[in-house]
Amino acid sequence: MAAASGGRGESRLRKKGEEQKLETAGMMRWLLTYADMITLLLALFIILFSISTINKVKLQRLVHDLGGGFNSPDAINNPPNGGQTGNSTGNGGNADLAKIQQQINAYIAKNKLQDKVQTRIDKRGLVITLLTDKALYDSGSAELRPETRRILDQVDGALKRTTSEIRVEGNTDNVPIATSFYPTNWELSAARATGVTRYLVEHGGLSPTRISLAGYGQFRPTHKNDTETNRQFNRRVDIVILNNAKSTAEEGTE
Repeated sequence: MAAASGGRGESRLRKKGEEQKLETAGMMRWLLTYADMITLLLALFIILFSISTINKVKLQRLVHDLGGGFNSPDAINNPPNGGQTGNSTGNGGNADLAKIQQQINAYIAKNKLQDKVQTRIDKRGLVITLLTDKALYDSGSAELRPETRRILDQVDGALKRTTSEIRVEGNTDNVPIATSFYPTNWELSAARATGVTRYLVEHGGLSPTRISLAGYGQFRPTHKNDTETNRQFNRRVDIVILNNAKSTAEEGTE
C-alpha cells in the first residue's frame, strides 16, 4: 500500500511538473506574439510620421506636374517661391516702381526723348523701352550710340534705387535680316540686349547677379507689323524692373 501510495504521489508530482512546463511554454508564445505586435505598431508609427512631414520641394514638384497635366500656365518652368525676387512686397513694391517711373518720365520730358524712350508698368514690373530705330541704333547694328549711352546712364541711376532683379529684352520687327554678323533677327535682338546689359554692368556698376537678358527676335511684338510706323515700335530693347508677382522669362508682353 505504501508503495502504491508512493507511486500515485510521484505520478501527481510528474503531472504537475509537466503542466507547469506547458504553461511556461504557452506564456513564452504569448510574449513572442506580443513582441511582434509591438514591433509592427512601431513600424506603423514610423511610417505615419514620415508621411506626415511635408517635403516642400517634392510638393512643389507635384503641383508643377499636376498643373502641367491640366495645361496650367502656372506650371511651366516656375522656380521655387513662385519666382519671387526683390525685397519689396505687395503694393509697396508697385509704389516704388511708380516713383521710379515718374523720375524717368521727368528725364524723358526734360530732354524731349518721348519718341525714343517710353515707360509703362505691366504685370512683369516697370518696363523702360528704348526704341532701337535709327535714333538709338544704326540699322542692323547692335553698337550703342553716344545718345543711347547717355540714356542708359540715367536709367542705371534709377535701377540702383531698387533691389529688384532686372531683365533686358531685345526685340525686332518681322523684316528678315541676313548679314555676316546677324544671320537672323534672333542674333540681332540678343546682341542688342547683350550690349545694354554689359553697359549697365561694366559702366554703370550694376551687380551682374541682378541682371539677365533675353533675345526674342520678332516674336513678341507690341504692335502689328503691318506698317512702318508700327514696326518702329517693335524694334526695341525693354529694360524690365521685375516686381514680386511676375518675374519669369516666360511672361509675355502686355
